[in-house]
Amino acid sequence: MTPIVLVTAFCGTVLVIQSTLIHATGENVRAGITADHVLSAAGPGLPAGTAERAAGAPGVDAAVGVLRTAVVHRQNGRLGSAPALGVDGDPTRLLRVLDLGVRSGSLADLGRSGDTVALDATLAAKVGERVPLWLGDGTAVHPVLVAVYDRGLGFGRALLPLAAVGAHVTAGYDSQVLVADAPGADRTAVASALDGFGGLTVSDRSGFVAKADKDMELNGWANTVMAAVLGGFAAVTAANTLVMMVLDRRREVALLRLAGTTRRQVRGMLRWEALLVAAAGLTLGGVIAWITLVPVARGVAGTAPYVPATLVVPLAAGAVLLCLGAAGLPAWALLRTRPTTAGAARQ
Repeated sequence: MTPIVLVTAFCGTVLVIQSTLIHATGENVRAGITADHVLSAAGPGLPAGTAERAAGAPGVDAAVGVLRTAVVHRQNGRLGSAPALGVDGDPTRLLRVLDLGVRSGSLADLGRSGDTVALDATLAAKVGERVPLWLGDGTAVHPVLVAVYDRGLGFGRALLPLAAVGAHVTAGYDSQVLVADAPGADRTAVASALDGFGGLTVSDRSGFVAKADKDMELNGWANTVMAAVLGGFAAVTAANTLVMMVLDRRREVALLRLAGTTRRQVRGMLRWEALLVAAAGLTLGGVIAWITLVPVARGVAGTAPYVPATLVVPLAAGAVLLCLGAAGLPAWALLRTRPTTAGAARQ
């Protein structure tokens, strides 16, 4: 049972954390992106002035440039890295293109000076406090916290003015420009006007969400491969243990047959034993994984673990089939031997 417990606990923890992050990020992006169009480019950043040009396009109500970067923060005495956004221009217009679920404070205060920051609720202190951060080049800053929000996953767990972070990254240009249409504007006409800038990719809200989902899935491939490798080793160990267990009981099986037990009854007994091993291993491994997952999911995603059926069913089915196969094949070999011969064989 031990290999089944190990593979369920470890693989379950790794894969459920990954599925929780993907699910929470997708929910945040779908609920948080209110922009009608997103401008992006394949290079290190957009040309300077792209946000201003987009804001002047016909039918555009607001255009906000954002620079994707990262900051190092200190939480509970430990250092950690978090994705961040540098907001270009008036932060009051950010409310037209993003709904980050502000819990306290106001994102409009982000622009009152370059010495301000807004943080995701999983990182935040109290509004008004100074927060120690380290920017992309290692520069230490202590900006004032002006807002706390809930939807950091998929966007950024820290928001700072572009003026505060632009000089501390390799390329201080906007990564994306989020555009909101004016009321009553023709969305197709606005998209055509933006597409006329040349060299830029214009996507709508659904395209932005689809790309975010794809990026999260690609980022999780390493965890999937690691879980698959561990699962393969555990499957070999479990199969070897079950095969040896059945073969070691050749005298017991021979005695049962001499006492009148049929081949079908012996196979049924071993089948139920294999199912018991699988069920016990899955249950114990699942309990261990859940005890680990609840605090981790709350800490990194601010939500309960998300366990999709597409993950649970294959894992459980694989464990059951493994146990049945590893017990059934040696049992078939034993039952082909005459009970008097098997009973006389040495252990």
